[in-house]
Amino acid sequence: MKKVKNGNIPPALTTGKQIEEALPEQKPRIGFPFQKREKENRADELILANKELAFQNREKEKRADELMLANKELAFQNQEKEKRAEELIIANKELAFQNLEKEKRAEELIIANKELAFQNREKEKRADELIIANKELAYQNKEKEKRAEELSIANRKLAIQNQEKEKRAKELIIANKELAFQNREKEKRADELIIANKELAFQNREKEKRADELNVADKELDYQNEEKEKRAAELVIVNKELVFQNEEKEKQKAENKELEAFSYSVSHDLRAPLRHIGGFVNLLIKNNSSQLDEKGLRYLNIISESYCEMGNLIDALLNFSRLSRTELQRTKINSNNLVNQVLKTFSVDADGRNIEINIQKLPDVKGDETLISQVWVNLISNAIKYSRNKEKSVINIGSNMDNNKTIFFVQDNGAGFDMKYANKLFGVFQRLHKAREFEGIGIGLANVNRIIVRHGGECWAEGEVDKGATFFFSIPN
Repeated sequence: MKKVKNGNIPPALTTGKQIEEALPEQKPRIGFPFQKREKENRADELILANKELAFQNREKEKRADELMLANKELAFQNQEKEKRAEELIIANKELAFQNLEKEKRAEELIIANKELAFQNREKEKRADELIIANKELAYQNKEKEKRAEELSIANRKLAIQNQEKEKRAKELIIANKELAFQNREKEKRADELIIANKELAFQNREKEKRADELNVADKELDYQNEEKEKRAAELVIVNKELVFQNEEKEKQKAENKELEAFSYSVSHDLRAPLRHIGGFVNLLIKNNSSQLDEKGLRYLNIISESYCEMGNLIDALLNFSRLSRTELQRTKINSNNLVNQVLKTFSVDADGRNIEINIQKLPDVKGDETLISQVWVNLISNAIKYSRNKEKSVINIGSNMDNNKTIFFVQDNGAGFDMKYANKLFGVFQRLHKAREFEGIGIGLANVNRIIVRHGGECWAEGEVDKGATFFFSIPN
């Protein structure tokens, strides 16, 4: 055993023998009972000191165990708080703050292992915080239950709303069918209205009004599809409009019948005196030409030419009138083939002329092939005729698509026209050039317009004097 110097006693010495061995070596002094008693007293003091140290070590071990338990408790509390943080999304900030506080307290506990009293106070504080947190969790659970009840109520409301939406969807389907039927009825009526004669100024104004009314009605129908709440009122307005249009259609039919009767009467009543005029003029030229001077013969020739022109006008007027009565035979039309066939009929007119004709790839359309053929004949014939004074005639034939319709055009570099007179182009017997410049009676473009209008399309033109013209017509797809 190693001897201890300076009277220091190790804490582990608990027996008298160990204490004696630990004391400094001294030579025994015989005859000094006082020293013996002192040694015994010191030995007793050392025993008491060792017991005190052993007690303190046990206390320290208890405190270490308590610290370990406190650390485990803190770890458990952290886990509980993390679970509560996951469950309580609303209290994330508060829990994060508490975790920061706990981390600070954990660090303080590690540093202050020996300050058990302070740790006990911290534990009490943490216990209070846990109580508050539990109360907060209980409050949040109640809030969650309230929200769950609110969600169940909201789900019931949504179910009711879905049922209402289904009912409205069924109502919309019925309304859309009704609107589709009305649209078909309006299209039929529009076709019937479009057939009306445009040669009368009053009828033109009436048709323009009806077209505007139809456009307004179509816009109202589109708006009705979007705004179902206004559908009922708008349907009442449309029904009134349909009644008005039926009345107008009946009036128009009566006017058309009167116009047909008038055209028939005019053509037949005019032909009798016209034949008399032509017959007597021919008799005069045949039998009495030797008795007439040059001036008289010229007058007779003028009368004969006027007779022929008047006959052509009557024929043209009859053809124009028949176009409104001919029933449309709609078929699929190969536009390129039809245009090439029409061009072959003008081979004689093109002989001896420098003509360049450019044809784009034209789309197929549905319509009456015989009537559409007349449209191409009139437009191509005008292009060839009005460009004959040019050194080189250039004619372009093409098309383009616009929404739900196909637009065709025939362009030439001929005489052209002044755009301020464009509204007269498609009128009956309307001419923008003198007869001595270009032959014709002014019925071709009116026929074109009537045919295209019967197909549900429209005609228009653009031009400039001496720079050519472009004639357009559209056919719905």
